[in-house]
Amino acid sequence: MKRILLLLFCLGSLQTALAQNPTISGDTMLCPWTDGTATITNGVTYDSYQWYFKYWFLDDPYEAISGATSASFTYDWYTYDQALFKVVAIKNGVTYESNEIQIDSYNWVGFNVSFQIDEETMTYNPETQGFYLCEGATVLLSTDPFFVNIEWYKDGELIAGETGNTYLITGEGSYHAVGHPGVCPNNSNTTIGQPIVVTANTDCSLGIENPEFASIKLYPNPAKDFLNLELGNSSDFTSYSIIDVSGKVLGTQNISAQNTQIPLNHLSNGFYILKLEGEKFSTTKKFVKN
Repeated sequence: MKRILLLLFCLGSLQTALAQNPTISGDTMLCPWTDGTATITNGVTYDSYQWYFKYWFLDDPYEAISGATSASFTYDWYTYDQALFKVVAIKNGVTYESNEIQIDSYNWVGFNVSFQIDEETMTYNPETQGFYLCEGATVLLSTDPFFVNIEWYKDGELIAGETGNTYLITGEGSYHAVGHPGVCPNNSNTTIGQPIVVTANTDCSLGIENPEFASIKLYPNPAKDFLNLELGNSSDFTSYSIIDVSGKVLGTQNISAQNTQIPLNHLSNGFYILKLEGEKFSTTKKFVKN
């Protein structure tokens, strides 16, 4: 008799252990235009299921989800963004309620391209709602580092090889970018509706106003293996950058002497810009590698 009672006690304990509150887990962070799935994970099969949701920021009660009566539930990113989920299950006539999980669809601030206006080299162009840019001047565009694999466009054409968060404008054109959020790389944002339009200003030339810049010499030009830079009376420049026709900065070096020899062996044949920079001034020179 004692053995029978002990067996009945063990069976009752096993049934109690099996029939317990369900535990749920699932996809809690969703990218736009994707679905997620939540499911019961504690290994118990119940007689019936009903999934419920509510938005965490509202005081509304939980609402039963029509048709969500299985051990798992698949949901879309838009309807259930910022929602709380739970499931109510019944086994042997006893009702059990699960834990809660919160769903969040990745959202991010708008994708923007920014730059600083240099009033000495840039002026507003009311006709294009863009800017006039002095010949030889440059403009550095930048995007939020939250976005990756940037695609830069000039006059609607993709600029090959430019995928970084910055791009250097060296001439006129209409520029926009496409960015992909790092957390959801299959999604993209674009500034095509707000391009940066740059028109060449032939009435000004960067550096001509300063007579010291007239003493700068760059030779031979065209050059093959190296380029000689003589600063002459211009002693305020501390570095130079080589920029290709797409605006990509190929390299930057410090200037430590009035006469500097610049190696060109790593460059392909073509047209380039040498940008000289100092604490107070900057100017550009054009050269050809052949």
